[in-house]
Amino acid sequence: MIPLDHQPAGYWATNLYKDPRKRPKAEAPLKDLPPRAAQRFKKARLGVRGLQHVTEQVVFLGTAWKWVWMYEVGGRKLGYLHPMERSVSATFVLTEAEERELAMTNGLAKELREAMRAGPVSGGVRWCWMELPDLGAADAFVHIVRLKHHFLARPE
Repeated sequence: MIPLDHQPAGYWATNLYKDPRKRPKAEAPLKDLPPRAAQRFKKARLGVRGLQHVTEQVVFLGTAWKWVWMYEVGGRKLGYLHPMERSVSATFVLTEAEERELAMTNGLAKELREAMRAGPVSGGVRWCWMELPDLGAADAFVHIVRLKHHFLARPE
């Protein structure tokens, strides 16, 4: 994973699950996060899992990200949820073609456009990180993942 550098200083040190030897259960953030953060995690998680053929894996992605909830369809990455000590954030990846298509989309939430603008490019994809400070941001994350899911479902 590439380090994303526009988070607050020390952000990644606040990951809720740090020990690489202790895989958290998929539902663990629902009880381990503060109630409002757990609600945002649940909304984002259920929204993404509700998409057809999406898989969820809890994976350790190195010393920066640590344990994350990773969502894929057909082995292709859709997004990640990051449970932190007091909050939740998310990352989605976009190819250049997906970015071009999204640039023509009206009505993308401000949080999504900001994440896209700030996201570094590595390995041919843009890594877009966003905080989920409220249920609206959780909905926005589900929306962008739904669009990416739609892009990946189309014939090439």
